[in-house]
Formats: sequence, C-alpha cells, structure tokens
Amino acid sequence: MKIAHILTRGDVLGGAQSHVRELSLELRRLGHEVTVITGAPGIFTDQLRQAEIPWLQVRSLVRPLRPHRDLAAFIQLWSVLRQLKPDLVCAHTAKAGSLGRAVARLHDIPSVFTPHGWSMFDRNSLQWNPLFCWAERVAGRLGTRVINVCEFEREFARQCRVSPANTIEVVHNGIAEIPMTRVQPIDTQPPLIVMVARFASQKDHATLLQALSGLLCLEWSLLLVGTGELEARIVGQVNALGLGNRVRILPPETNVGHLLMEAQIYVLSTHFEALPISILEAMRAGLPVVATDVGGISESVREGETGLLTRHADVDGLRHALARVIADPALRLALGSAGHDLWSAQFTASRMAARTLEVYQRALSR
Repeated sequence: MKIAHILTRGDVLGGAQSHVRELSLELRRLGHEVTVITGAPGIFTDQLRQAEIPWLQVRSLVRPLRPHRDLAAFIQLWSVLRQLKPDLVCAHTAKAGSLGRAVARLHDIPSVFTPHGWSMFDRNSLQWNPLFCWAERVAGRLGTRVINVCEFEREFARQCRVSPANTIEVVHNGIAEIPMTRVQPIDTQPPLIVMVARFASQKDHATLLQALSGLLCLEWSLLLVGTGELEARIVGQVNALGLGNRVRILPPETNVGHLLMEAQIYVLSTHFEALPISILEAMRAGLPVVATDVGGISESVREGETGLLTRHADVDGLRHALARVIADPALRLALGSAGHDLWSAQFTASRMAARTLEVYQRALSR
C-alpha cells in the first residue's frame, strides 16, 4: 500500500507523534510505502529524518482554529495528495483529522482517522463540548473508518455518535521491541522516580508534587522530563514545597529509553489520557507504574498486578501508592515483571501494525 499519514504538529513529541513514528517504521518493514504530512517541523520531523521516513510540510496546518490558515491548509493538502496519489489517507488528531478526511473524500481516497483523545472532551473542564461533538459527527461522515487507541475512547465515540458504530474500531498503541539492558536494578534503594509528560494543563504535575512533599521522611528522587508553557509554574511549586534538592527537570530530547533503565518507578499524574505511550515504555523497561485512573490507562495498568492506580487529583491516594512502591522493593519487582509480560503480549509495535493493517484492508474494501 501507499499510505499518507497526516498530523497537525511536527514540532512536539507527544503520543500521536510517537504512534505515527512507530507505526510508520513497522509498515515500512512490512513493505508498504509511507509518507508523513505535518505542520511546523521540529523534534518529531527530526526523528522522521533520522529514521529515513519521508515527510512533507504543510505550513498552514496549525492546531488552533484559524479560518484563513485552515482554508490554506485544506488547499495545500489537496495539492499534496493529488501529487502523492496514496491508496489510503490516515489522519491523526482533531485538526488534521477533519481536514485530512475532507480532502481524501474530494480525491475519492479511503481514509482512517485516529483521534488520540477526542476533541469533544475538554481536557481542562473534563466535560463534553457540544460544538466539537457536532463537528466530529460532521467529519465522521467524511471518513471510512475510525481507529481508537483504547476501549475507553471507542465507547466515548459511540456515545457521541461521531461515526457509524460499525466503522469505529480499537487498536491499542504499541512500541518497538528493542534490546534493552537495565542500568540499575528495580529494587535499588533509594528509588529514582520518573515522569515523562509535557508541562501543559492536561497533565497533573501539581498533584504529584503535593503528594511527594508529604514523603520527605522517605528517600527518593524525581526526574520530570518535558517542556511546555507551565514549566515556570511547576518550577515555582517545586521550590515552594521545598523539593528543590529532590526534583530535577530534563528536556524532551532526553534519551527516555535509557533513563527508564536507570529508574525504579514510573509515575503519570494526569487529568486525562487515551492510552499513554510513556506508560508502555515504562512497562517495556520493567518498571512498576503508579498512575491516575483516567481514560484508557487501566487497560494497561492493572491495579495490583502491573501497577497502582489512584483517583483523579487525589493527593492522599497518590501519596499512599507512591509510599508503597518506594518502601517495598519486592513489590516493585513483582509489578514491573508483570507489566513487562503484559507489554510483550499485547502492546508491541508489531502487534499494533498487524491489527492496524486489518483495519486498513477493511477501509480499502469499503
């Protein structure tokens, strides 16, 4: 197949970008031709270049609603697809999803949309947005099939009736099976805790820092990997809570795979997620995971089996869960081992690609 992936941003490295990179690599390995189309270049397109995955820039493709730029992006996408002549268009995230499906329909090319978190769910208020729900229903009539990265997302899509029920499918995220050597044992004391997440309103660094501020009687250190508009606020909270000698911030260019092999605990405190890639990376590294039970997280983090789950914005609950894994190396080993086994069975890139290709074939036989 000749496949065109479209997503809005190439200047950040979030779940959608990681998904497209891993999927593109697997599809190429299986003999398919893949081109990625994106907006502003940056860390993601640098990774595509290093992996020798062809990519094209549509300069007017931006995340915010900008009618004039959106019209320009529509025209540019129309021109790019006219030249590429792909067999299938795969659109990712809301803006690229709407424009990509519309342009594909004009060219009579089947399209598959992966939302990576539905736009009609406001990640700040945690409420449905009726306007975005209507917009997704309109766009849903333009595409051929929809892939959700978790069951939680599929059920949400069905409730909102964004597309005919028989076109809404699930393919869990997956990451590459690569040889990895642990640098520090999981049961090392004191443990190193890692969280990889953008400093943005969707993530809940504040609850994590408040929880850890009550555990100064235990020995631990925390590394936060990321960047974003809220970084200054988070640094201020670290200092205000007296955590400056326990917490460090590393840039998103950090070799996360290597870092996770040094760490003993992975934590994700967040307001909303679909199926986070960072948790799968932690499971691959054999780390116990402590995470907020939102979205599709419980589909990978199984309470008491591969990790510990806490309620949304629950400082005391997160503090208790972290205290357990900080103080109990044997528990960390058990949770981490079970998490690695579950990742190997269900969340590899090869499994994701195989199941995605099944959906692609159904889209082509519309």
